[in-house]
Amino acid sequence: MNKITTASIAALLLTAATVWAQKPLTLENTVPGGTEFYEHYNYPVRGQFVSNSDVFVVVEPDGYHVGDNLFSRNQIDKALVDNGKQSMSYILGWQNAETTWIYSDKASAAYGINLKNSTITDSITQIDNEGDIDLAPDFRHAAVSVNPDLFVAGNTGNHKVNEQAGDGIVFGQSVHRNEFGIEKGTFWSESGKRLAFYRMDESMVGEYPVVDITAREAALAPIRYPMAGETSHEVKVGIYNVENHDTLYLKTASPVNRYFTNIAWSPDDQFLFVAEINREQNHMWLNQYNAADGSLVNTLFEETSPEWVEPCFAPLFVSNSQFVWISERDGFKHLYLFNIKTLKTKQLTRGNWCVTELYGCNRESGEVFFQANAEGYLTRDIYKVNLKGKMTRLSSGYGVHSAWFSPKYGRFVDNFSAPNYAILSTLCDTRTGAVIDTLKSVRNTYEGYTLPIIKTVSLKSADGRFDLCGRLILPSDFDSTKTYPVIDYMYGGPHSQLVDASWLYGASTWKMYFAQQGYIVFTMDNRGTESRGVEYEHCIHRRLGTCEMEDQMVGINYLRSLPYVDTTRIGIHGWSYGGFMTISMMTNHNTVFKAGVAGGPVCDWRLYEIMYGERYMDMPQENPDGYARNCVADSIGNLRGRLLVIHGDIDPVVVWQNSLRLLQNAVEADVLVDYAVYPQHEHNVIGHDRVHLFKRILQYFDDFLKN
Repeated sequence: MNKITTASIAALLLTAATVWAQKPLTLENTVPGGTEFYEHYNYPVRGQFVSNSDVFVVVEPDGYHVGDNLFSRNQIDKALVDNGKQSMSYILGWQNAETTWIYSDKASAAYGINLKNSTITDSITQIDNEGDIDLAPDFRHAAVSVNPDLFVAGNTGNHKVNEQAGDGIVFGQSVHRNEFGIEKGTFWSESGKRLAFYRMDESMVGEYPVVDITAREAALAPIRYPMAGETSHEVKVGIYNVENHDTLYLKTASPVNRYFTNIAWSPDDQFLFVAEINREQNHMWLNQYNAADGSLVNTLFEETSPEWVEPCFAPLFVSNSQFVWISERDGFKHLYLFNIKTLKTKQLTRGNWCVTELYGCNRESGEVFFQANAEGYLTRDIYKVNLKGKMTRLSSGYGVHSAWFSPKYGRFVDNFSAPNYAILSTLCDTRTGAVIDTLKSVRNTYEGYTLPIIKTVSLKSADGRFDLCGRLILPSDFDSTKTYPVIDYMYGGPHSQLVDASWLYGASTWKMYFAQQGYIVFTMDNRGTESRGVEYEHCIHRRLGTCEMEDQMVGINYLRSLPYVDTTRIGIHGWSYGGFMTISMMTNHNTVFKAGVAGGPVCDWRLYEIMYGERYMDMPQENPDGYARNCVADSIGNLRGRLLVIHGDIDPVVVWQNSLRLLQNAVEADVLVDYAVYPQHEHNVIGHDRVHLFKRILQYFDDFLKN
């Protein structure tokens, strides 16, 4: 593990002491939604691999580079118009190195175009331009989800997959509020002849009132929002046969209080596999179903936990009879090889580190490709492992690597970022990891700009068992003989890591702008965040906010020990879970913080959704003390510093009721809370308005922390 001590100055030390004049940072060039660096900042190369090949298509402003060929957007549009079609909206995929499939929203159709001879090779028609399009692997059909319906479109038109929809029943959409790694609602078999899909019935879930103020008279635009302890929606998994247009549903256990996740097809299309989880989320069954009739073939294995199980990766098949599964059964996320015929399991990776992404496998060579933090918890590297358990590191260079693998698994794109290197995208060979071509290289996004000093620190968790990594951003004109106000920026919740070995140690550039304005900006990851093992992550169970605050106070005490920190001017800021943490810290340690800004905060976990809330807190009926102890809406009367709460009025993630309830309790407790609403914004303030948001946050700290 890469040890970082409190005395070390990080490998990155960016200062204003250069021989040429430096330009100042602005919010416009540090906040997405501004003007100058929005596209350039930290983005890897854009592109995709050609189907069933190792050819990578690079997307450039002037068009699409396929090997030595460049196909411009104008060339593609001209080919469409010359063939009597409407112009392109976007690329759906590349069937081969000469043929791309494009979607035209004006024509509500997709076309296969041979760009060498400008001919239309095939088409998929009647695609609703409001739908989500999932192109089949054989490029002959597309699943089109148009809330609430699901269609399968081909070159002769489309077929409606579902029966009655509406009244809270939707088809082909992501379910369970995008938990368990769920990102979509349609799943093609490898042949493209069968389509698995979700059917979600939310009719039993109350309609939560959200108001649309864009109408002449404000109108209701309700959403279905199942709150912790209340009635949940019900999900079924269907299978549509493209050849005979038949639809069937898996004969699963009752959909009441059950989650259906991690859907995967066997390579031969014969079986569908589903990870099924009870509502308590402490028991998982991996079930195999017959795709011909929906019957249960076998429960392959079960996993349980005293706290929770949370499978986020579907089975990855290396053959018809074997697949790779990610499990935390030994305390860390590792790869296991499971044999369907013998029902035997073999552990492929092991160690006090975690597999963080599963990319795929080469069935011919028997190699599985994945990302892990085996070199240190700040890093991410790309690896392969064979079915005997021999593991090989493919990436090189200290930092954070992520990858895209080609369909044939002969090549991969390594997107690399290091503390002193913004982005390096290279095309690499999967046999050795050797670089074939450099696709994009940006060493310093802010070349010529004044940047702050960045240091990392390592502190022990409050229980003394774990190393916690923090990041300290100092003003570019830092003077150790002076004292500075501090803004402690935190998130602290599950599935997060704010400090890593990527560009600027993971610091978003608005933090550097704040440092340029005379603040020290501190961030530290506490217990409960991700990829450090079960004991590190599960300590939050039934007591969200408790061990997180204990660790964050370790960071605060470290700050107070520094001679250049003004201990009377410590501020705090966070969004979402970080907003919850901000208010928790300010009400539980109310003499420490002079000012804070909490965005989109969960103020009462009883008002948060079932899947996430109950995983970590159980039901309110089962854990009333835990819910009460960590309800910041009820503890707001303890507030002493200045607090600004910000919320979007149509937030579907942390509903507005959270901060309104906190505000109501503050009034009753005769506590002054400052409050700002961003109309018609959801959970995050995005676009141009995001610049306005950070102007507001900075002004608040200038008014009540700096002065």
